[in-house]
Amino acid sequence: MSADGARPGGVRKDRLTAKDRKALGVAVIGWSVDMYDLLVILHVASYVSAAFFPSENPVLGLTATFAAFAVSLVVRPIGALVFGSIADRTGRRRAMRVSVLGAGVLTAAMGFLPGIATIGVAAPVLLLLLRVAQGLFVGGITASTHTIATESLPERWRGMAAGLVKGGGASLAVVVINLLVIILSAVTGQAAFADWGWRGLFVFALAGSLLNFALLRGTEESPAWVAKHSQADSVREQPAKSPVRVLFSQQWRALVFLTAAIVFTASAPYYLTTGILPTVYKQVLGLSQDAASTFLIINVTLSAAVAAYCGHLSQRVGRRRVFLMSGIACLVLLPALYVVMMDRPAEWLLLVCGALMVMASGAISAPLIIFINELFPTDIRSTATAFAWSVGYGLSGLLPTLVTALSGDLDRIIPVLAVSAAITSAGFLLLISRTEETRGALSEARPTTASVDGPLAG
Repeated sequence: MSADGARPGGVRKDRLTAKDRKALGVAVIGWSVDMYDLLVILHVASYVSAAFFPSENPVLGLTATFAAFAVSLVVRPIGALVFGSIADRTGRRRAMRVSVLGAGVLTAAMGFLPGIATIGVAAPVLLLLLRVAQGLFVGGITASTHTIATESLPERWRGMAAGLVKGGGASLAVVVINLLVIILSAVTGQAAFADWGWRGLFVFALAGSLLNFALLRGTEESPAWVAKHSQADSVREQPAKSPVRVLFSQQWRALVFLTAAIVFTASAPYYLTTGILPTVYKQVLGLSQDAASTFLIINVTLSAAVAAYCGHLSQRVGRRRVFLMSGIACLVLLPALYVVMMDRPAEWLLLVCGALMVMASGAISAPLIIFINELFPTDIRSTATAFAWSVGYGLSGLLPTLVTALSGDLDRIIPVLAVSAAITSAGFLLLISRTEETRGALSEARPTTASVDGPLAG
């Protein structure tokens, strides 16, 4: 496939075929599985805290729960390297099938884990171990979902696909989580839901994994990967180097760590809004569970639409312009809107504030997947993108833990969030101001011997 969206033989392809739509759908659902498994603990953090990390100080319990969430993110880069190497050497589909099943089984197991009142200190220890194992498989999902979509679609649709996979996949996960919260709390009653009903959200994770696994059976391998490896097999005289070894060679390691820094600052607004808003709504601002869940569903639905639009816009005006515009929006809006929320305004204004913040965070990360894909060649793309993504998101995923630890009191969480959002948004703008445009660089002919003094040279 050429950069202008033509298939081999000169046939231009401006419309998505059924195969293209299937690849995109599998990627969106796969990303949803990834985000569901990661984020479900944040949306029931107060209940997990009571079951596994009880404390007289609610902030300490929340900090421990957020730390349990962060554990998966810390080990996620290891899973990215393992499954990224599998995806680059044996295909995107194979890596994705194993990783989605593994993540689903481990998340479901958390729902059956007894609390500290039943088995004592073994409960939080086992929870942390499950989160560690889950993080490895979640890193594997990251290694394959984005490449199977962006490599399968023609150039015209790659920006939209990136925004839809990231924004739509993450939003679908949050919508499903909060719909389940509303349904389960209504069926079991709020008291029973707080006692044991929340566990159903963890068990439900297996359903998403099985659905994605089934859809992958009818999805073709990435054409870019097939073409690259068919060519390599015809000329190869000796075994190819491991993608991990290539990634950390002198040639590429500076680029991959700089990319991880960009991912960190671009993803920070996500965890400083969507990731922590469930706690802010319920425990800081005192909203009911149903109101908080309804607000989050509205927020992320709007965010998904913005992400898809901004991803597509990046195909027209470039990745860099979208990054700069959305980065400025985050720098201005996030701290200002958190200041408004500190005064505990009417619920409709809380909804507006949350929606604007979540949409800004969706816009800033919309072109991020395709941007990273365009930095690396096919034979190390899954490994490089997944590792940079996992390191960056792993660091930003620590922010809810850091915010609650620094706050010390529920009333101080929002001011700390406002300052954190300002600092990370400014850092993102500084990094992006030193980059060059990458749009259209997803060339399958790009060699692994290319210089790193390219799109990030500044």
